[in-house]
Amino acid sequence: MSLITIVPNQIWYAQQVLKFGPFAITSRMTVVRLQSGKLWIHSPITPTPALIAALDKLGSVQFVVAPNKVHHLHFLPFMQVFPYATGIIASGLNRKRPDLESYKTIGDAGMELTGSPSWTAELQAIFIEGIPTLQETAWFHQPSGTLILTDLLACFGSNNTGVNRMVARLLGVYENLAMSRTIKFLVKDKHALARSVKLLLALDVQRIVVSHDQIIEMDAQQKLEQAFRWLNL
Repeated sequence: MSLITIVPNQIWYAQQVLKFGPFAITSRMTVVRLQSGKLWIHSPITPTPALIAALDKLGSVQFVVAPNKVHHLHFLPFMQVFPYATGIIASGLNRKRPDLESYKTIGDAGMELTGSPSWTAELQAIFIEGIPTLQETAWFHQPSGTLILTDLLACFGSNNTGVNRMVARLLGVYENLAMSRTIKFLVKDKHALARSVKLLLALDVQRIVVSHDQIIEMDAQQKLEQAFRWLNL
């Protein structure tokens, strides 16, 4: 399991396949090297020996983030491999996973953690309101203009075939950066979601990294605006 460069010397990713019956998708872990040289891990995947070795070559893992209430399966195994790292979980995840209650929680009121995280000059956290099932936080890496999302948006490329392509079309995310119909169904407060989206749209986004399938490198700002056009902001 190798690390693939997104932004040279700053951001990388690794993927693993998740299977749901005949439907198989990739889940992406994103790695940011902070200015301190330490590593910030978003949505960890299985910490295989090859992945651990690849991370060790980049730097020391300092932060590990479970960014919403869905992407947490490999958080604890990852923390067991990197016990000196600071683990941070999504708001409400400690109720879903009592075994994680000892970890710091991303607060949903301004995204303030206890103390002042050393990444704040580089990574801006934006809590996505209105979708309590997710409780997702978006992250903006200011030095590279990279917006890091989890399940809020998705984009499945033309390399998907068969069942994957059919499901992606049904969800509205085939060759299209969008909020899937499944996630739209989970929205409980459209006005609250709109408040969060306005914060995302105010960013100078150069690329968008989502957890599933495609990374958006071209016309990222325009595609981000289009993805939320249904909100009529």
